[in-house]
Amino acid sequence: MEYLKHELYENNRFLHIKPEELHLTLDEVNRMSLDEVVELSAVVIGPHNALHCGRRWLELNGRHHIMQQVLENAGLNKITVLEMIQELIDEKDKVSDEDILQKHPMLFDYLVKYYKIPEKYFREYKMVRKYAHWKPRRKPLVLIYSELGRRFEDLVGELLEEIQIPFTKYKCGKRGCEPDFIINDSHWIDAKLSEHTVFNSETMQKYEPHIEKLTIIYLRKTSQLEYRRMVSPKTELIHISHYMDNLSSQRRAYYDEQLKDIETKTLKYLK
Repeated sequence: MEYLKHELYENNRFLHIKPEELHLTLDEVNRMSLDEVVELSAVVIGPHNALHCGRRWLELNGRHHIMQQVLENAGLNKITVLEMIQELIDEKDKVSDEDILQKHPMLFDYLVKYYKIPEKYFREYKMVRKYAHWKPRRKPLVLIYSELGRRFEDLVGELLEEIQIPFTKYKCGKRGCEPDFIINDSHWIDAKLSEHTVFNSETMQKYEPHIEKLTIIYLRKTSQLEYRRMVSPKTELIHISHYMDNLSSQRRAYYDEQLKDIETKTLKYLK
Protein backbone atom coordinates (compact mmCIF):
# COMPACT_ATOMS: atom_id res chain seq x y z
CA MET A 1 0.00 0.00 0.00
CA GLU A 2 3.08 2.20 -0.28
CA TYR A 3 1.51 3.85 -3.36
CA LEU A 4 -1.06 5.58 -1.11
CA LYS A 5 1.66 8.01 -0.09
CA HIS A 6 2.18 9.11 -3.69
CA GLU A 7 0.68 12.46 -4.72
CA LEU A 8 -1.68 10.73 -7.13
CA TYR A 9 -3.31 8.79 -4.29
CA GLU A 10 -2.58 10.57 -1.01
CA ASN A 11 -5.69 12.77 -1.11
CA ASN A 12 -7.48 11.00 -3.95
CA ARG A 13 -11.24 11.48 -3.58
CA PHE A 14 -12.01 8.40 -5.71
CA LEU A 15 -10.09 5.73 -3.84
CA HIS A 16 -13.33 4.15 -2.64
CA ILE A 17 -14.53 3.50 -6.21
CA LYS A 18 -14.15 0.08 -7.80
CA PRO A 19 -13.39 0.54 -11.54
CA GLU A 20 -15.70 -2.33 -12.52
CA GLU A 21 -18.59 -0.52 -10.81
CA LEU A 22 -17.97 2.89 -12.38
CA HIS A 23 -21.04 4.37 -14.08
CA LEU A 24 -20.86 7.78 -15.77
CA THR A 25 -22.03 9.39 -19.00
CA LEU A 26 -19.69 10.76 -21.65
CA ASP A 27 -20.95 14.25 -20.82
CA GLU A 28 -20.15 13.78 -17.13
CA VAL A 29 -16.64 12.60 -17.95
CA ASN A 30 -16.07 15.53 -20.31
CA ARG A 31 -17.19 17.99 -17.63
CA MET A 32 -14.78 16.67 -15.00
CA SER A 33 -12.01 19.03 -13.92
CA LEU A 34 -8.44 18.12 -14.77
CA ASP A 35 -7.69 17.21 -11.14
CA GLU A 36 -10.73 14.92 -11.05
CA VAL A 37 -9.65 13.28 -14.30
CA VAL A 38 -6.15 12.63 -12.96
CA GLU A 39 -7.41 11.18 -9.68
CA LEU A 40 -10.15 8.99 -11.15
CA SER A 41 -8.05 7.71 -14.04
CA ALA A 42 -5.27 6.84 -11.57
CA VAL A 43 -7.79 4.60 -9.80
CA VAL A 44 -9.13 3.18 -13.07
CA ILE A 45 -5.78 2.12 -14.56
CA GLY A 46 -4.29 1.11 -11.21
CA PRO A 47 -1.23 2.29 -9.30
CA HIS A 48 1.27 0.20 -11.28
CA ASN A 49 0.34 1.94 -14.54
CA ALA A 50 -0.43 5.34 -13.03
CA LEU A 51 2.88 5.67 -11.21
CA HIS A 52 4.74 4.61 -14.31
CA CYS A 53 2.87 7.01 -16.62
CA GLY A 54 2.78 10.01 -14.31
CA ARG A 55 0.45 12.97 -13.85
CA ARG A 56 1.07 14.63 -17.22
CA TRP A 57 0.14 11.46 -19.10
CA LEU A 58 -3.05 11.11 -17.04
CA GLU A 59 -3.99 14.70 -17.83
CA LEU A 60 -3.73 13.93 -21.55
CA ASN A 61 -5.19 10.41 -21.60
CA GLY A 62 -7.21 10.05 -18.42
CA ARG A 63 -10.65 10.85 -19.86
CA HIS A 64 -10.19 8.21 -22.53
CA HIS A 65 -9.41 5.48 -20.01
CA ILE A 66 -12.23 6.51 -17.70
CA MET A 67 -14.77 6.37 -20.51
CA GLN A 68 -13.27 3.15 -21.82
CA GLN A 69 -13.87 1.57 -18.42
CA VAL A 70 -17.41 2.96 -18.24
CA LEU A 71 -18.27 1.51 -21.64
CA GLU A 72 -16.76 -1.85 -20.74
CA ASN A 73 -18.85 -1.87 -17.58
CA ALA A 74 -21.91 -1.24 -19.73
CA GLY A 75 -21.05 -4.26 -21.89
CA LEU A 76 -20.27 -2.20 -24.98
CA ASN A 77 -17.52 -3.27 -27.34
CA LYS A 78 -17.07 -3.67 -31.10
CA ILE A 79 -18.99 -6.93 -31.20
CA THR A 80 -21.94 -6.01 -28.97
CA VAL A 81 -22.32 -2.56 -30.56
CA LEU A 82 -22.38 -4.03 -34.05
CA GLU A 83 -25.02 -6.53 -32.94
CA MET A 84 -27.17 -3.76 -31.44
CA ILE A 85 -26.91 -1.59 -34.56
CA GLN A 86 -27.78 -4.54 -36.77
CA GLU A 87 -30.80 -5.29 -34.60
CA LEU A 88 -31.95 -1.70 -35.05
CA ILE A 89 -31.49 -1.91 -38.82
CA ASP A 90 -33.47 -5.15 -38.95
CA GLU A 91 -36.23 -3.56 -36.91
CA LYS A 92 -36.31 0.01 -38.23
CA ASP A 93 -34.46 -0.18 -41.58
CA LYS A 94 -33.38 3.47 -41.10
CA VAL A 95 -31.75 4.10 -37.72
CA SER A 96 -32.12 7.52 -36.08
CA ASP A 97 -30.24 9.07 -33.16
CA GLU A 98 -33.36 8.59 -31.06
CA ASP A 99 -33.39 4.86 -31.91
CA ILE A 100 -29.76 4.61 -30.78
CA LEU A 101 -30.48 6.42 -27.51
CA GLN A 102 -33.43 4.15 -26.76
CA LYS A 103 -31.61 0.93 -27.66
CA HIS A 104 -29.05 1.26 -24.86
CA PRO A 105 -28.42 4.20 -22.50
CA MET A 106 -24.70 4.23 -23.37
CA LEU A 107 -24.79 3.24 -27.04
CA PHE A 108 -24.87 6.82 -28.35
CA ASP A 109 -22.01 7.73 -26.00
CA TYR A 110 -19.98 4.81 -27.41
CA LEU A 111 -20.43 6.02 -30.97
CA VAL A 112 -19.53 9.60 -30.06
CA LYS A 113 -16.52 8.47 -27.99
CA TYR A 114 -14.93 6.39 -30.72
CA TYR A 115 -16.34 7.91 -33.92
CA LYS A 116 -17.16 11.55 -33.00
CA ILE A 117 -20.53 11.30 -34.78
CA PRO A 118 -22.75 8.23 -35.42
CA GLU A 119 -22.58 8.75 -39.19
CA LYS A 120 -18.87 7.89 -39.17
CA TYR A 121 -19.64 4.56 -37.50
CA PHE A 122 -22.25 3.70 -40.11
CA ARG A 123 -19.89 4.80 -42.87
CA GLU A 124 -16.99 2.70 -41.57
CA TYR A 125 -19.17 -0.41 -41.51
CA LYS A 126 -20.58 0.29 -44.98
CA MET A 127 -24.07 0.98 -43.60
CA VAL A 128 -24.28 4.75 -44.00
CA ARG A 129 -27.49 4.52 -46.06
CA LYS A 130 -29.13 2.91 -43.05
CA TYR A 131 -28.43 5.99 -40.90
CA ALA A 132 -31.59 8.10 -40.98
CA HIS A 133 -29.75 11.43 -40.72
CA TRP A 134 -27.33 10.73 -43.56
CA LYS A 135 -27.66 12.85 -46.67
CA PRO A 136 -25.67 12.37 -49.87
CA ARG A 137 -22.92 14.94 -50.14
CA ARG A 138 -23.76 17.73 -52.55
CA LYS A 139 -21.60 18.01 -55.60
CA PRO A 140 -19.04 20.83 -55.58
CA LEU A 141 -20.50 23.99 -57.10
CA VAL A 142 -17.84 24.04 -59.79
CA LEU A 143 -18.95 20.58 -60.94
CA ILE A 144 -22.63 21.57 -60.88
CA TYR A 145 -21.78 24.69 -62.90
CA SER A 146 -19.85 22.59 -65.41
CA GLU A 147 -22.68 20.09 -65.85
CA LEU A 148 -25.28 22.82 -66.32
CA GLY A 149 -23.00 24.60 -68.79
CA ARG A 150 -22.53 21.42 -70.81
CA ARG A 151 -26.27 20.80 -70.83
CA PHE A 152 -26.91 24.33 -72.12
CA GLU A 153 -24.19 23.91 -74.74
CA ASP A 154 -25.79 20.69 -75.97
CA LEU A 155 -29.17 22.40 -76.23
CA VAL A 156 -27.65 25.30 -78.19
CA GLY A 157 -26.10 22.77 -80.57
CA GLU A 158 -29.45 21.06 -81.00
CA LEU A 159 -31.09 24.42 -81.75
CA LEU A 160 -28.43 25.47 -84.27
CA GLU A 161 -28.87 22.21 -86.12
CA GLU A 162 -32.65 22.63 -86.15
CA ILE A 163 -32.44 26.12 -87.66
CA GLN A 164 -29.84 24.82 -90.11
CA ILE A 165 -26.74 26.69 -89.02
CA PRO A 166 -23.87 24.26 -89.79
CA PHE A 167 -20.96 24.03 -87.39
CA THR A 168 -18.11 21.91 -86.13
CA LYS A 169 -16.94 21.74 -82.51
CA TYR A 170 -13.79 22.53 -80.56
CA LYS A 171 -11.04 21.74 -83.08
CA CYS A 172 -10.22 25.13 -84.56
CA GLY A 173 -6.51 24.56 -85.10
CA LYS A 174 -5.49 27.35 -82.73
CA ARG A 175 -3.52 26.37 -79.64
CA GLY A 176 -5.40 26.95 -76.39
CA CYS A 177 -8.71 27.62 -78.20
CA GLU A 178 -11.65 25.21 -78.14
CA PRO A 179 -14.77 27.15 -79.13
CA ASP A 180 -18.08 25.41 -78.54
CA PHE A 181 -19.18 25.94 -82.16
CA ILE A 182 -17.08 26.79 -85.20
CA ILE A 183 -19.18 28.33 -87.97
CA ASN A 184 -16.15 28.98 -90.17
CA ASP A 185 -12.53 30.08 -89.84
CA SER A 186 -13.53 33.65 -88.97
CA HIS A 187 -16.70 33.11 -86.87
CA TRP A 188 -16.87 31.16 -83.60
CA ILE A 189 -19.72 30.74 -81.10
CA ASP A 190 -19.53 30.03 -77.36
CA ALA A 191 -22.46 29.15 -75.08
CA LYS A 192 -22.60 30.74 -71.62
CA LEU A 193 -25.12 30.19 -68.84
CA SER A 194 -25.25 33.86 -67.85
CA GLU A 195 -24.87 37.16 -69.65
CA HIS A 196 -22.00 38.29 -67.44
CA THR A 197 -20.03 35.02 -67.59
CA VAL A 198 -17.94 36.06 -70.60
CA PHE A 199 -16.61 39.07 -68.68
CA ASN A 200 -15.35 36.79 -65.89
CA SER A 201 -13.49 34.51 -68.28
CA GLU A 202 -10.65 34.77 -70.79
CA THR A 203 -12.82 33.79 -73.75
CA MET A 204 -12.70 37.12 -75.56
CA GLN A 205 -8.98 37.65 -74.95
CA LYS A 206 -8.13 34.16 -76.21
CA TYR A 207 -10.48 33.96 -79.20
CA GLU A 208 -10.64 37.45 -80.71
CA PRO A 209 -7.04 37.56 -82.05
CA HIS A 210 -7.81 34.55 -84.28
CA ILE A 211 -11.20 35.49 -85.79
CA GLU A 212 -13.31 38.33 -87.12
CA LYS A 213 -16.48 37.54 -85.14
CA LEU A 214 -17.24 35.92 -81.78
CA THR A 215 -20.84 35.26 -80.79
CA ILE A 216 -21.73 34.54 -77.17
CA ILE A 217 -25.12 32.83 -76.86
CA TYR A 218 -26.33 33.13 -73.26
CA LEU A 219 -29.30 32.01 -71.19
CA ARG A 220 -29.64 34.05 -68.02
CA LYS A 221 -30.16 37.81 -68.27
CA THR A 222 -28.23 39.67 -65.58
CA SER A 223 -28.42 43.29 -66.73
CA GLN A 224 -30.93 45.83 -68.06
CA LEU A 225 -29.03 46.19 -71.35
CA GLU A 226 -30.19 44.95 -74.76
CA TYR A 227 -30.68 41.22 -75.27
CA ARG A 228 -28.44 41.49 -78.33
CA ARG A 229 -25.51 43.87 -78.35
CA MET A 230 -21.87 44.26 -79.27
CA VAL A 231 -19.53 44.26 -76.28
CA SER A 232 -16.37 44.74 -78.34
CA PRO A 233 -15.61 45.35 -82.04
CA LYS A 234 -15.59 41.58 -82.56
CA THR A 235 -17.80 40.07 -79.84
CA GLU A 236 -21.59 40.06 -79.80
CA LEU A 237 -23.81 38.92 -76.93
CA ILE A 238 -27.06 37.29 -78.09
CA HIS A 239 -29.79 35.83 -75.91
CA ILE A 240 -30.77 32.34 -77.00
CA SER A 241 -34.36 33.42 -77.62
CA HIS A 242 -33.13 35.25 -80.74
CA TYR A 243 -32.56 31.88 -82.43
CA MET A 244 -36.02 30.61 -81.54
CA ASP A 245 -38.08 33.27 -83.34
CA ASN A 246 -39.00 31.13 -86.34
CA LEU A 247 -39.64 27.87 -84.53
CA SER A 248 -43.10 26.29 -84.43
CA SER A 249 -45.01 26.79 -81.20
CA GLN A 250 -44.50 23.14 -80.34
CA ARG A 251 -40.73 23.25 -80.79
CA ARG A 252 -40.44 26.58 -78.99
CA ALA A 253 -42.37 25.10 -76.06
CA TYR A 254 -39.87 22.23 -75.99
CA TYR A 255 -36.87 24.55 -75.81
CA ASP A 256 -38.58 26.85 -73.33
CA GLU A 257 -39.15 23.92 -70.99
CA GLN A 258 -35.55 22.74 -71.23
CA LEU A 259 -34.14 26.24 -70.80
CA LYS A 260 -36.38 27.01 -67.85
CA ASP A 261 -35.16 23.88 -66.08
CA ILE A 262 -31.50 24.78 -66.68
CA GLU A 263 -32.05 28.37 -65.54
CA THR A 264 -33.93 27.26 -62.41
CA LYS A 265 -31.06 24.98 -61.41
CA THR A 266 -28.54 27.72 -62.22
CA LEU A 267 -30.32 30.14 -59.90
CA LYS A 268 -30.64 27.50 -57.19
CA TYR A 269 -26.97 26.61 -57.07
CA LEU A 270 -25.08 29.54 -58.50
CA LYS A 271 -26.96 32.67 -57.62
